[in-house]
Amino acid sequence: PSAFLAFTRSAFVARRRIYDQPNWFGVGLALSTSAALWALLLKQHNEDILEYERRKAERQHKCTECS
Repeated sequence: PSAFLAFTRSAFVARRRIYDQPNWFGVGLALSTSAALWALLLKQHNEDILEYERRKAERQHKCTECS
C-alpha cells in the first residue's frame, strides 16, 4: 500500500508554494472583487433609500385634487 501512495499526488498541489513572493495577481483580484461588490452594495442601498423616501412622501401626500 505505501508504494501505491508514493505514486499518487493531489490534483490541487502542482508545486511547492513560495511564501516570500505573494501572488500579487490573486491579491489584486481579491481586493478588486471585494471593492466592486461593496460599490454595488452601496449603490443599491442608496437607490433603496431614495425609493423608500419617495414612497413615504407619496403616502403622506394629502391632496384633494388627487382623490
